[in-house]
Amino acid sequence: MNEPTIFEQPIHSKDPEVGEDAIYMPEYGANGRGPSRVGEEGEEEDDFRDYVFPEERKLGTWSTAFLIINRVIGAGIFSTPSSIIHNTNSVGATLLFWVLGGVMTFCGLAVYLEFGTAIPRSGGEKVYLERVYRKPKYLATCIFAVQFILFAISTAGSISFSSYLLRCVLGSSSSSSTSGQAQEEATKYDGTWLNRGIAVAAITVVCLIHSFLPRLGIWLSNGLGVFKLVLLSLVVCTGFAALAGKMEGESPRNFSSFDGPGDATGNGLEDQTDGMGKDVAGSAAGYALALLQVLYSYGGWENANYVLSEVRDAPRTLRLAAPIAIATVTVLYVLANIAYFAAMTKDELSKSGVVPTAIFFTRVWGPSAFTDRVMPLFLALSALGNVFAQSFAMPRVKQELAKEGTLPFSRFWASDWPEQKSPTGAILLHWIFTVALILGSSTKDVYQFLSNIFTYSGNWIKVFLGVGLLYLNFTPSENWATPENERFHSYPVLTVFWVVGLLYTCAAPFIPNKLLTKVHFSVVPALGTGMLVIGVVYWVVWAKVLPAFGFSIQHEVVVLPDG
Repeated sequence: MNEPTIFEQPIHSKDPEVGEDAIYMPEYGANGRGPSRVGEEGEEEDDFRDYVFPEERKLGTWSTAFLIINRVIGAGIFSTPSSIIHNTNSVGATLLFWVLGGVMTFCGLAVYLEFGTAIPRSGGEKVYLERVYRKPKYLATCIFAVQFILFAISTAGSISFSSYLLRCVLGSSSSSSTSGQAQEEATKYDGTWLNRGIAVAAITVVCLIHSFLPRLGIWLSNGLGVFKLVLLSLVVCTGFAALAGKMEGESPRNFSSFDGPGDATGNGLEDQTDGMGKDVAGSAAGYALALLQVLYSYGGWENANYVLSEVRDAPRTLRLAAPIAIATVTVLYVLANIAYFAAMTKDELSKSGVVPTAIFFTRVWGPSAFTDRVMPLFLALSALGNVFAQSFAMPRVKQELAKEGTLPFSRFWASDWPEQKSPTGAILLHWIFTVALILGSSTKDVYQFLSNIFTYSGNWIKVFLGVGLLYLNFTPSENWATPENERFHSYPVLTVFWVVGLLYTCAAPFIPNKLLTKVHFSVVPALGTGMLVIGVVYWVVWAKVLPAFGFSIQHEVVVLPDG
């Protein structure tokens, strides 16, 4: 397929520090740090003078770390343990999968650290894909744009916040019911118009704060991040109390053997079966599904890479903040699962559905208003923190896509109007798609469905990035491996391990399962993979069909009134 006709228009700088003869070219430099500036002699420089954000808009080390923590710790760790133990039917295997999830996350983080410290610009995968896959022009950008615009939204977090808030206000009887009854009570408001209305109100308030009071948004996000760490620490400490025998009921003795006593396959919902009706729990298929759920709970660790233009001394800050955040989350995740097993039997945890934490506290402290009212409020705040983190970082990537001109009405979506403090146009775009899917959702599976589809489609993008990094490191002509003081270098073996793990998770959802009770199991992998095809179709229309009717792609640098 021929390249699209692209007319590149050099823009002469009026910056006195650069000089009238400097020309901005829209190509990435050979060293990967970003667009190059070509001077009078034709020499390439790597200090392209991109738009510089005011210092008051930039994030420090701890704000960057909490941006990651707030994105990773949502409702996943409080809702997925039931499906994971059901698929493994083993206490030891479940804990090993949580450790493996942390290891895979660190391997992926190494890849993103190398890209992020080499190209310290906002945009995340968009910028990295453009550096690796330069031809056909804009193809990688269009594929990523379709996936990110459609599914990098805050629908799941907003609905989760609304659901937990309703349980807090209207109450649920988790403290006096069996695990299965508690699960049914906890989800009775999901999918109702009241549920969706509260979710729309939540995302609207969050987007308004990020648009017009960005500093307040950062402080609230940091505060909710601290709250999540306290909440997980409370779970861990309560688990230690249970291990010491300080609990209302009898100990489940889950650590008496590797698999633990009892059976977790009698789920209160529907059992996981393969295409022949055989239960997959404890089999290779069950392990694949369990790992997939673990990785969903770790999702969001790349959040800081989306906003590197707004991070102080981005290479150094990213190298410090990201490992601190992921190490903290991994330790707390593993300890939280040990705590669950210290107080709940395998069968209880398997049947607990989305409310294992409330039932966990009931088993240790006994029935109380805390588990029925306060705990759902805590989980609602945890989900709200996730919404704050998403709504801060994701619009920055969408603004970068708009600056590239690949979106309809790009100039509007790229604007910081009217406050010039935040990407209000991109935040509005983020709000529109979030609200559209909130209003269009009616099943109780909506949280898990939307979380899975975004993570699954994103895994394909990550596969391309992992393969691309291997290509850059082993292709001398790319001049990627040039040593630099600030650049982080990932070990190729870690990258290969990560890519193989991602391919495994891309194949796992095709195994017949009932993770979603209202949606056929094939919808998530088919739709997630289909996003790649839709991206190619979008590129063909944008770069091939429209030029055939007289349109042309002209690369032009335009400085908007807001900078």
